[in-house]
Amino acid sequence: MLPQRIFVMQIDPDKLNCSAIAERDRLLAALGTADAISLLDRFIHEAPGTGALDGYKVFTQAASAILSAVRDKTGDAGARAFLRAVILHAIAKTVGEQGLKRLPARIAAQQLQQFKRIISHEEDSPWLHLDHDLFHKEFGIATLRLYVAGARLVDPRCGVPRSLLGRGTPADWLRSTSAIASIGGFRPYFQIHTHKFMLETFNEEGSNECYRCCAELYELFPEVLGMFGSSWFYDPALATVSPRLAYLREVPLRGGAKLLYVASGGEAIDNALAKSATRRRLYEEGRYRPKNYMLIWGRRRQQEWAQTFSASLLREG
Repeated sequence: MLPQRIFVMQIDPDKLNCSAIAERDRLLAALGTADAISLLDRFIHEAPGTGALDGYKVFTQAASAILSAVRDKTGDAGARAFLRAVILHAIAKTVGEQGLKRLPARIAAQQLQQFKRIISHEEDSPWLHLDHDLFHKEFGIATLRLYVAGARLVDPRCGVPRSLLGRGTPADWLRSTSAIASIGGFRPYFQIHTHKFMLETFNEEGSNECYRCCAELYELFPEVLGMFGSSWFYDPALATVSPRLAYLREVPLRGGAKLLYVASGGEAIDNALAKSATRRRLYEEGRYRPKNYMLIWGRRRQQEWAQTFSASLLREG
């Protein structure tokens, strides 16, 4: 497991801010776009959706229009450079305007770690595109649209899809209805997401840290009912197929979370088989059929788990 200090590493915000600004200015100088800082400010201000439950993937037509104008003048490479400059400018604004101050200390420290990673990434990447999930997540981190929490990112503006109640067997419907009713409804919830650029923390300690961060974030979002995430790796079949991943399901369930059926096949197959020869072989032999499940954890039970878990860490020294 990773040492616990990885989640509380100290980074100087002022130095980080200077680095973000320097890299941003280098990109803008190469672009030669007039009034570039104002354009970055406009994009950051106008890009996110304004709905109360607009998640991290929602970008406005205004943002698309700004990027299209930049692309018309500078080409595709220029548009990618502009989007990287947008992320860097957002980091500078978040750090410079003390946007981290309201966050719990453990989350603010992890946010700074990801800022540092983003700033040091110099590659002209194909994911610098307004429709790409990796850009959505990097922009979300930079603007505090998403919160860094151990192995995951937390989006606080989400709801459980009502269509969940009609999936699977009648027993699945009853289980989903009962779980959602016991927590208090379909929205709002924290939704947790994995991020390709944070996979070094994707382990049991990183997941536990995510749950502890959620427990602290409820203080900033008192209206949020709980946390949920959907994935193939919550499938109970993994207890046999990939037992090393069982903690992803078992730890929350022991803390009072519920497991709800979502779907079979489709993207569950693609994602489950992508990086495991064992799972591919079992699938080809007809011994494993990947399914997506939703893990849903009510606020009170998650906070109780976090208190107990934190106390156990203190006892262990």
